[in-house]
Amino acid sequence: MKLTIYWVTKDESIRARIRKRFGTPWGMTVNKETKVEIRDEDMELLREVERRGFIQIRFKKSF
Repeated sequence: MKLTIYWVTKDESIRARIRKRFGTPWGMTVNKETKVEIRDEDMELLREVERRGFIQIRFKKSF
C-alpha cells in the first residue's frame, strides 16, 4: 500500500527505529513527509505507531 508518513516526533532515534522496522526510506521532505510502500500485514502495526503519536498516516493521490 502506498502512503505518506508525516513525522510528528522530532526524536531521530525513534524515527530510525520506525524506518528500520518498516523498511522505509531514510529521507524526508521539508514538510516532514516520507513517501512509503507498506505491506498489508504491517498496516495494523503502523496504525499503532500512529495512535501513539509518533507519525500521521496520510493517503495522498499523487504518489
